[in-house]
Amino acid sequence: MLHLALATALVQGFTPPAEPAPISVATYNLWVGGQNAFPDKAASRQLTLDALRALDADILAIQEQKGFAEEYAAALGYHVLVQDDSTAVLTRFEIVEPSKNKWGAQLRTPHGQTLWVFNVHFPAAPYQPYQLESIPYHDARFISTPAEALTESRLARGENAHRALKDMAPALADPAALIILCGDFNEPSCLDWTHAATSAWGRVGPIDWPTTRLFHDAGFIDAFRAVHPDPIAKPGWTWTPRPDARDVMDRIDLVLVRPPAPTPTPSPAPDAQPPLAPHHAPAPATPSWSVSAAEVVGEPGPMTDRPIDPWPSDHRAVRVTLTPTLTPSSPRPPLAR
Repeated sequence: MLHLALATALVQGFTPPAEPAPISVATYNLWVGGQNAFPDKAASRQLTLDALRALDADILAIQEQKGFAEEYAAALGYHVLVQDDSTAVLTRFEIVEPSKNKWGAQLRTPHGQTLWVFNVHFPAAPYQPYQLESIPYHDARFISTPAEALTESRLARGENAHRALKDMAPALADPAALIILCGDFNEPSCLDWTHAATSAWGRVGPIDWPTTRLFHDAGFIDAFRAVHPDPIAKPGWTWTPRPDARDVMDRIDLVLVRPPAPTPTPSPAPDAQPPLAPHHAPAPATPSWSVSAAEVVGEPGPMTDRPIDPWPSDHRAVRVTLTPTLTPSSPRPPLAR
């Protein structure tokens, strides 16, 4: 009887592993620390904080933080990893550890799921869409062909992109890891400048932009294009809500996702008994993740899915929702009796 009572008490105290919840992620270039919207820098920072709060994301990957990341994180009640003068990750989740060179960090959700998030801000100049349209910018030379654009892009961002990818190598080596890459790429997506799109937009093309192609070849998917595959019907341009007289609109603020290889949820044997203690609980299955929503956030207008007025940046933000799915294994056949 004592053994039965002890077993009952332990079973009643057992809490099964919680299923993972959806994860919301946003990437947002703040525009010089969020201070440039108005002459009053403090008022501009308040508008930036309001925008960060309205994004309501579990993970905020910000660029051009300029020393204000910790201030914004404290106001939001978020954890923060300051990566450098430009980039930082603000999150509701526990920060387990940064990657070796702080391109990102491993996080742990309240449900015990771990994931990696990386955040990049690649060089802005030379900017190939401007070079192709003969728009002066940082004394860059003008170009006219896709081949020249590819060469210029690799010279501008190739080294940094490979450094970021190298820092991701330990995470990428784990097939069960969910990996999210956010940032201001300062280069269009390899999925956007298709033959049909460049013809419709009157641009030189097509161009298979090399920076995002590098990460696609490493197993990442473009979250926005996973939901909105047609760049003509849904361009999703994030640059820029504050265009100059001559400008080129493009989608350069991106969220990429390397989903984990799903593992099945183990099915108990038909005659299995409940566990006697919490430490006997099976590990939760690795979920598969799908992009269930992808929105452009910015000023009210036709390019914006989630308007915020006033919008304090020269970039629109991108907000993505990832939804988990546990894959049960096939039931075991009944035991012969």
